[in-house]
Amino acid sequence: MRDLDSIMGDINEKERAGKSQSDSRIDQISEHDEVSGNEAGSAESGVMSIDEYSRISYDKFEAVDLRVAEILDAEVHEGARKPMYKLTLSLGELGKRTIVAGIGAFYGREELIGKKIVVVANLAPRKIAGVLSDGMLLAAEDEITISLIVPDKDAAPGSRIH
Repeated sequence: MRDLDSIMGDINEKERAGKSQSDSRIDQISEHDEVSGNEAGSAESGVMSIDEYSRISYDKFEAVDLRVAEILDAEVHEGARKPMYKLTLSLGELGKRTIVAGIGAFYGREELIGKKIVVVANLAPRKIAGVLSDGMLLAAEDEITISLIVPDKDAAPGSRIH
């Protein structure tokens, strides 16, 4: 298995070599929208135009390692300004991880323990509210609530998300 630095180096080389096929397709779509006078990106429609929405290449997306994780423990993080948990996760063959997540206002400890979620497993560790967080959970957020991204069928901890 290749390390992230190696993958990112390959990605940077490809970007320097020129546009990817997906970038060319986006340019074609943009040109078509300009020629046809497509107003899909107008404020009235509520849909972003391609010019307003930043896209990444497939190679960059492929570098993100998404995995299923099982929450083994959820400890209220007392030192945080907002309701947060320090979560202990099992990522199967990748071992146990600790992450910090600002979901304390939306989930009780009991409903988290045993839940399987989706995490970014190869994110560089970072201190959050004084605790080293080694990954990031995925969640949908709107003005009202946060909803964890979970597999719709049972999947083993550590299973890769494609």
